[in-house]
Amino acid sequence: MSGPLTRDDLAALIAAGEDSFTEFKESATTPSDVAKEMCAFANTAEGRILIGVDDDLQIVGDEEWDEERAMNVARTSIDPPLIPTYQRLIWEEGREVAVIGVEEGPEKPYARRMGESRHYYVRVGSTSRQASQEELIRLTQASGAVAADLRPVIGADLEDLDPALLAHRFEDLRSIQYGALGQEDRERTLIAAEILHPETRGPTVAGLLCYGSNPEARMPHATVVCVSYPGPAPSREIVDRADVGGPIDRQVRDAAAFIDRNTARASTVEGITREETPRPSLETFREIVANAVAHRHYGIAGPIQVRVLSDRVEVVSPGGLPNGVTPAAMRLGVSIRRNEFLVQHLARLGIVDALGRGIALLYEEAASRGLPEPRIHAEQTATEVSVYW
Repeated sequence: MSGPLTRDDLAALIAAGEDSFTEFKESATTPSDVAKEMCAFANTAEGRILIGVDDDLQIVGDEEWDEERAMNVARTSIDPPLIPTYQRLIWEEGREVAVIGVEEGPEKPYARRMGESRHYYVRVGSTSRQASQEELIRLTQASGAVAADLRPVIGADLEDLDPALLAHRFEDLRSIQYGALGQEDRERTLIAAEILHPETRGPTVAGLLCYGSNPEARMPHATVVCVSYPGPAPSREIVDRADVGGPIDRQVRDAAAFIDRNTARASTVEGITREETPRPSLETFREIVANAVAHRHYGIAGPIQVRVLSDRVEVVSPGGLPNGVTPAAMRLGVSIRRNEFLVQHLARLGIVDALGRGIALLYEEAASRGLPEPRIHAEQTATEVSVYW
């Protein structure tokens, strides 16, 4: 949102009428109505509330909405509280307009508080209306307040989960006879296990990825695309390709197996003996794929990419490193998890080390085998890990 309005700016806004970013209110408007508009702008897009302008686009002036009152509404009637901007613009003597500016908020969804109840609003054109259940879910997904892998999957339901995988999840718990549970008890158990979302009663991202019969049907981007090239750079010529889907443990195993079978053992001849050039282990290949699957950003549409080249393997996952982690910190074993459920699931299956040492061990293996150091390159939208031989 730009800075303070001039008189010309105000005249232009009023002449254009109400829209997705502008709301007019008379001075007698209630704190509840102003809170509703603040909430809608914070949930949808930035906007301004002009108090002192009537529905006929006439400047009638405002005498009641000083800065303290506006800030008090934002602090006490919005959950979580907002910090709007405030400007008092003199149109002419005796007619002033209060301008309350609201930025799109980072802690969605925002609600108007009315006693013990919460009401959520979105801006649709020139109208602020209550958010639907689907809109509320999307607002929640857009916020970092909920663990990324525990957000609901739009359109998914219990039928998308594999009964055999679910039964296996609880088979070691003697206190829970999952196969004997009725429908309601089964849903309560799955909600408690964070496999189902408590509001939608459908799978969470983690629940679908770990226990889904066909996760990519609901999340088409949640796959691993593997391609093998004959030379040191991607080219039109392809040696092998596989699109790997299914539950994430299967993705890790199948993608690592693809790398293993497409990684040629380079060799040199010394006299009458053939010496094979060392290469990373299958455990290393599994680790870099598991790291990508467990820590990628599932809100970004696009698969994980595995590229097998003549001298290295590159694994590119959507999303940058979480919460300020750096490649240098990863090398030292620092690990901050974007998707805690996924990490624990893979650790329970023995596929990853839940202690966060995986990347550090890549460097240790490279040093012990005389291989070039691995490389980690992180940008805002993608992270690439490469291992060499």
